[in-house]
Amino acid sequence: METDVVSSLDTSVTASIPQWDTLVQTMAGLYRSDKNDQPVPAVATSYHKSSDGKTYTFNLRHNAKWSNGDTVTAKDFVTAWRKGVSPKAMSGYDYIFSNIKNADQISQGKKAVSSLGVKAVGKYKC
Repeated sequence: METDVVSSLDTSVTASIPQWDTLVQTMAGLYRSDKNDQPVPAVATSYHKSSDGKTYTFNLRHNAKWSNGDTVTAKDFVTAWRKGVSPKAMSGYDYIFSNIKNADQISQGKKAVSSLGVKAVGKYKC
């Protein structure tokens, strides 16, 4: 039984195990783990990896919705990732973005958040 209070569902603020457990059970990322802990599409429908292995392009479901009914877009993912690497992020999990261009420099306050190597390419591709 968890006794900690879930004070935020903002992934850039969240740091406790109960908060992360709640997020895992209530939110969807690009992919999720199946019963065998293998990645399967969640909001993404597919992805393409460049021949040099440095660029991933994710295609998103067109019917993904926020709890208020608004459409989930590629821009939403870019916004969340930028917020996650911001020096203002308090979760302590900015390291999960380390393989993205400029992420570590941004977390250290050495580069602008807008320089993170992610972008929305239309409404449903990032």
